[in-house]
Amino acid sequence: MAWCELCDLDRSFCVHGLTDGRVAAERKATLLVSPRGMAHFEGCPHKGDDPDFSLWGPLTLLDAWQRLGNGERFDVIDGQAHTLSVLTRCSDCVEHGPW
Repeated sequence: MAWCELCDLDRSFCVHGLTDGRVAAERKATLLVSPRGMAHFEGCPHKGDDPDFSLWGPLTLLDAWQRLGNGERFDVIDGQAHTLSVLTRCSDCVEHGPW
């Protein structure tokens, strides 16, 4: 059990511990890039229930989510061997974090 000295709570219940957990999950998450170049966390509802991801590409770089937020751009290959330029992050995923 880790203790937060700022909140005087167990870190699993305080805002600081929860934030640390979210950041850790974002650091290693595989992102899915839409054909429009928008990065999403796996499970984002924007894809809907369509199971076809052949036009989407994975972005597996460590810290990719944060790096995109800092303005870096990446290229990924979709399921049909097309290059996708990753331009932006999904606003719902920014608010929610990894699904």
